[in-house]
Formats: sequence, C-alpha cells, structure tokens
Amino acid sequence: MTDIANIAAVARREYTFRVRTRSFIFGTIALLVAVVAIALAPVIIRALDRNLSERIALYVAATDLAGDPATTLSALLNASTGTSAASPDEPPDFVVTTAPDLAAARQAVVAGDSTAALEIDRGADRDLVFTFYTNANPRSPTAGLVRQATTAIAVSDRLARLGVAPSDQTGLFAPTGFSVAPPDPAKSAPTQSASEMFGQDMLSFGMTILIFMMIILYGQWVAMSVVEEKSSRVMEVILNAATPFQLLTGKVLGVGAVALTQYGALLLTGAIALLLQGEIATVVLGETGSAAGLPQGLTIGLLLLFCLYGILGFLLFAVLYAAAASLVSRQEDVNSIVMPMTLIATAGYMIGVYAAMGLLDIKAGWIVALSQVPFVSPFMMLGRITSGQALIWEVVLSVTLLVVTIVGALWLAARVYAAGVLLYGQRPGVKAILRLVVSGS
Repeated sequence: MTDIANIAAVARREYTFRVRTRSFIFGTIALLVAVVAIALAPVIIRALDRNLSERIALYVAATDLAGDPATTLSALLNASTGTSAASPDEPPDFVVTTAPDLAAARQAVVAGDSTAALEIDRGADRDLVFTFYTNANPRSPTAGLVRQATTAIAVSDRLARLGVAPSDQTGLFAPTGFSVAPPDPAKSAPTQSASEMFGQDMLSFGMTILIFMMIILYGQWVAMSVVEEKSSRVMEVILNAATPFQLLTGKVLGVGAVALTQYGALLLTGAIALLLQGEIATVVLGETGSAAGLPQGLTIGLLLLFCLYGILGFLLFAVLYAAAASLVSRQEDVNSIVMPMTLIATAGYMIGVYAAMGLLDIKAGWIVALSQVPFVSPFMMLGRITSGQALIWEVVLSVTLLVVTIVGALWLAARVYAAGVLLYGQRPGVKAILRLVVSGS
C-alpha cells in the first residue's frame, strides 16, 4: 500500500506542477486554436476564396469561331473546378471577359485587372492557335486548366470544320462504360474508390503522427523533469520519502496523465468543431452547410486500438527516457542521452507512415515482422489495421509483446534510474551502472 501511495503522490505532484506551468497553458491554447483552424479549414478557405475569382481577358483574332468563345471558355474552366452552376452567393472561380484587342488584354494583366490573358488565332493550316499571357508559373494549376479548355475548343472547331454539327459533337465526348473489379472471382467486396483509399491513408497517417508526437513530446518532459530535480538537488529530499522505483513510476504516470489531459482537450475540441462545421458555414458564409462526416474506416474499435497503442507506446519510451535522463545532471546533455530512443521512434514512425501511404509495400514480409517489434509496433500496426492487412492474432500478439516489454523495461529502467540518482554528483561509468543494475541497489 505504501508503494501505491508514494507512486500516487509523485504522480499527483508531477501532474499538478505540469498543468500549472505557463508553457502548458499557452501551448494547449495554441494547439486548441490550431485544431479548430484545421477542423474548420473548408469553411475558412471558402470564406477567403468567395470573392477571389480569377479574371481572364480573352482576345479572339479568329473571327469565324462557332458560338461565343468567352462563354465556352468560362463554362469549361468553371466545370473543371466544380463551380459551373455557382449560385449568386458563390461567385465562379473564373470570370472570362472579352478584350477589344491584344494590347488591351495584355495591359489588363500588367495592371493587375486580370489574372491572365488568352489570345485565340488561326495558323497557316487553319487550326486554332492559343497564346496564354501570365506572370505566374507556366506550370501553374490555372495554366493547366486553360490548356485543357483550349484543347476542347480546338477539337470542337476541327469537328465543326469537318461538318460535324454541334449537337452531334456532344455524344463524341460522352464517357464510356468502365468498371473496376477484384482479380479473384471469389471476392465479391467492391474495390475501394480513390477517395476512400485517400481517406484511409490519411486516417492511419494522422493516428501515427499523433502517437509519435505524444511519445516524443511527453517523453522529453519526463526526461527534463528528472534532470531538473537532479540539478536542483531536490532528488536527495525526494529519495528520503520514496524509492527510485516509486519515483520513476510516479513520474511516468503523472506526465502520462498530463498527456491524456491535453490530448483529450484537443480531440474533444476538434470533434465539436467538426460537428458544428455546417452551422458555422451557415453563419459565416450565409449558405446551408452540413457537418463533416467521420473519416472512411473510423470505428470505435479502431479508436480504442489507437488509444491502446498510444498509451503503451508512451509508457515504454517514457520509462526509457527517464532512465537515460537519470545518467546526466545538466539539461544540455538530455538531447544527446535520449538520442538513441528518439532515433528508434523516428525510424518506426517513418516506416509506418510510408507503409500506410503506399510508399512501401505494407504486405512485405519485413514490414509484417517489424510491426511486431515493441519499439516500433505502435507506429506500424495502425497502418496495417486500417488497410485490412493485420489479422486479429497479430494485433493480440503485438499488444502482448508491448506489455511484456514494458514490464521488462520498467524493471531495467528502475535499476538504471536508481544507479543514476544514487551516484549524485558523479558521472556514472558503464561499469558502475552495470554493477548497480546487477546488484539491484
């Protein structure tokens, strides 16, 4: 009972001290603002772009074009951005105006009245020739959209010169029947669409980066806390009331509670912002909006696994960070002493993200084997789970290995921690640490 009471006392002290610091308060506020901004990004972008239509000055030197080229160009450009049927409250992305001559069209771009200018003329072979005048990068998205639109205008003009009526041209460009099916005849599940696959990749990427940030950020807090107490000689007083094991465990649990508090506030704020996205869009933009739906593949089970891997990953690295930090007495030495753990976590994070995003084959044998290694499994298993590549027994095995490794790491870290704090004022050598670890005192 004394052990539990001492661990709880240390954890409570660590928690109350951390949550009252200005860095935690202002850092949490900044993160909350960032989370709200990300959750409301679609509304913010629409609010910024609602009056930012790109204006293109059009000069038509070819006088024998069928129809109105300005109307055609405007329809093609806005159709490519999804604003062809824009309401009066939502201006189109492109506004095409006709210039009386080429000099006036180019001058409008120079003066900033137009984003770009387009000249339509005929070459010696009677085919249409287009010249695009812009100050932007020739490979900009606008230049690419204009190129696609001019190609459609040129093809339509060629068909008209060949005698194909405009009413007959529509059927020529109608999309053909095309479907995608799994190669295995016994498999009846529909193939995922590009948007579903993208949402699945972003879901695993987001969860992986959250776990990585939690481990690195709060692991550093544990390490800094140990060094702060050693440098201020508070450690000598604390060790009279609690054992090194109790102190180590209490610190890890206290900082872990701080992490859960901050992450809980961020997730709750982000969820509320997403749920109110439609109402906020109505107030800000004056348009009817709907709340954002849950990402594709997000389930209660996946959220529970995310929390489980996040907590276990933090506990594993936190005890190692504390043990490593106990070997130094200056904050300047913390980064160098914890660098090996940071590199391992970064390597696991990078491999997990690359596999989840499809840059590495998530089915490769070395990826499957590495996802069971406790030091990197928190970063790699979620990607395999969201892609449907992880079996139930693999998830159970990885969690079991994590728990066993945490117990072993806690046993080893407690002895290293004891060696580091008991050799106060000395620079503990490898032999001294090994001797104390083996003897357990």
